[in-house]
Amino acid sequence: MKLLWRTDIHFSEQTPRYRKDNWMETLSEKIRWVGEKARELKCDAVIDGGDFFDIKSPLRNSHRLVQEAIKAHKDYPCPVYCCVGNHDCKFGDYAYLPEQPLGVLFESGVFRRLYDDFEYVKDGVRVVGIPYHGTKYDHSRFQIQKGEENHLVVVAHVLASRKGGSMFEAEDIISYKQFNELCPDADVACFGHWHMDQGIEEHEGTQFINVGSLSRGSLSQDNLSRKPCVVLMEFEAGEVRIERFDLPVGAPEDAFDMERKEEEVLKTNAMETFVESISASLKQTEKTSFRDAIRNIPDLSDSVRERAIQYLESVGAS
Repeated sequence: MKLLWRTDIHFSEQTPRYRKDNWMETLSEKIRWVGEKARELKCDAVIDGGDFFDIKSPLRNSHRLVQEAIKAHKDYPCPVYCCVGNHDCKFGDYAYLPEQPLGVLFESGVFRRLYDDFEYVKDGVRVVGIPYHGTKYDHSRFQIQKGEENHLVVVAHVLASRKGGSMFEAEDIISYKQFNELCPDADVACFGHWHMDQGIEEHEGTQFINVGSLSRGSLSQDNLSRKPCVVLMEFEAGEVRIERFDLPVGAPEDAFDMERKEEEVLKTNAMETFVESISASLKQTEKTSFRDAIRNIPDLSDSVRERAIQYLESVGAS
């Protein structure tokens, strides 16, 4: 029994700001690569951790995008079971699935459902999905017990890490220890939602697969150095074998417009330096407001004056 894990593709026609390629075409190639890897490894199913689509509003996802998603999967040698992420539905609420692009893929049979009572069971392996369900996690959803199956795999679209805690005090992060306490029967736990690659590790008898997003949309240090990957789970004779396969990706400078990013950083730094100099000079006089001081500076365009005033107002200058 072999399963291939992928997550957080964020399929979209809208190319992220600093990417140099055609985003939909790039992601279509990645999706096809996963299908070819599943064929090579003779997998029984591909397991998708959610956030297959990127834009939550159904009206902003075209028929062309959905058609491309269908074409990218048509040669898959096995079914795709998909959990539901926060980007897959408007308001992050999977009650809206019937009107979403992901709902179309479910109804068409391109994807099979993997959440709530929709489970995948085959050859002694049971896969259970926990969809995104808000920023405060319902711990009862994680209390999953083994039945007659030999192996239990739990797929969850939630933030998870070895340490746990919260993300900017806005969303829960479940720790591996906490997960084990809630679901001690799980042989494998696969997490989507967090794009950072936190690797694969064993904790109290559970293999935690938390390797991050299949795509690299944003220009950050993590995305520059991160190697997107899929993970093979093989179950045989009561054992679980885990193997990672990195996708072939180009150099960061081939994928991202580094020069444009550097230019924007330089412009931002120059503006901040300019505003700081104005603030320093204003401290020397109590009679002139910063607005009047900026308006009286010679050789400045109106747009620069306006940006300077807005910046000072945002930091509470008076």
